[in-house]
Amino acid sequence: MAREVKLQDGSVATLNDHFEKLVDNDARLTDGDGVFFQRQLEVIEQTTYDVLYPDLEARDCFPTLTLGGAGATSLTYRSYDRVGKAQVINARATDLPKSDISGREYSITVKSVGCAYDYDIDEVASAQMSGMPLEARKAMAARRGYEEYVNDAVWSGDATAGFVGLFAHPNIAHNPVVAGAATTTTWATKTPDEIIKDLNSACGAMYAATKMIHAPTELWLPVLHWNYIASTPRSAMSDTTILDFWCNNNQFGIKKGAVKALNAIDGKGDAGSDCFIVLAKTTPEGTQTVRIREPLPLQFLPVQLHGLVYEVPGRGRFAGLEVTYPRAIDIWYGI
Repeated sequence: MAREVKLQDGSVATLNDHFEKLVDNDARLTDGDGVFFQRQLEVIEQTTYDVLYPDLEARDCFPTLTLGGAGATSLTYRSYDRVGKAQVINARATDLPKSDISGREYSITVKSVGCAYDYDIDEVASAQMSGMPLEARKAMAARRGYEEYVNDAVWSGDATAGFVGLFAHPNIAHNPVVAGAATTTTWATKTPDEIIKDLNSACGAMYAATKMIHAPTELWLPVLHWNYIASTPRSAMSDTTILDFWCNNNQFGIKKGAVKALNAIDGKGDAGSDCFIVLAKTTPEGTQTVRIREPLPLQFLPVQLHGLVYEVPGRGRFAGLEVTYPRAIDIWYGI
């Protein structure tokens, strides 16, 4: 037999026979009691709906080189050049033109990047009761914080630590795209032919400027611009999009899989404009032209007890983005 009991806030709670003996005819439950009884009927779904964050794109765009180890304080690579060439000589000449080589070293500093997570004994007890993987979730949060720092340092740098990001690198060329027939540079105001010309001109400019050494292998676009050329017809009478046409016909064989849509480059052109990037990831000999230097990937150290709090410190050794061949990357802005 069910019975209704009025609560202090004026609402009515229905009690079954199991709770009937707890109250008499004049009983009035407190709000706390009402909440307790209402929670008995609550079903908590096992699936959690966590806050979603966008992917961190630096690791996908640049290779990571872990050479060096935890103790390295600086990372250095050498570059060699040659000088001298042959000349026409007299048969009795003794001062033959000599060739020689010269070398130069480039160094970057390694810094420690730290993060941590902790939990107290009460949190441990609560997690055990509820079955929540407390440590795993906190470790994931700490790792995400570390990766966010690496991602930001690769793209935008960290002046305090001395890391130079891609967009602030002094030796990477920034080029404006040319205006179209509408006297504007933005792709939204350009014809498909003009957009295709922008892409072909950018790729051809790198190839020509480097004397056919660096041939672009990838194209990076802001997400909206990628979507625009991936969904806009090549012409009014065509069922081929701008992107499909360009990938099938560009002079360097860049296929659709090498055309990336990135959140990281949105609004990163000069004066806050949008930009696209063409790059050759390796030299003709297979040498990397750009890479992330991380002598020690993030590692978590043993748990430390501070009073009633367990702390898990973590650290990685990081040296930022290293560009060995700046002319293998071109940024074109104003789209």
